[in-house]
Amino acid sequence: MKWHNIYGVLDSDDCHIDISNSLKGTKRYATLHGYNKVSVRYNCGYNVSIVAEKLDTKWKEVQE
Repeated sequence: MKWHNIYGVLDSDDCHIDISNSLKGTKRYATLHGYNKVSVRYNCGYNVSIVAEKLDTKWKEVQE
């Protein structure tokens, strides 16, 4: 079984919503729907980390 990451957006309650298997697709969805934080669930697990945040009109990678 191959594990993969699931990318999503964080809503106003900081709840992760699954969107795509790719970071690029999730950023596009977030831009079109007014979200400003992109998160990831590594290996389809329960833990979520923020990987990008939209500042002004540009996406900035978040360093942990």
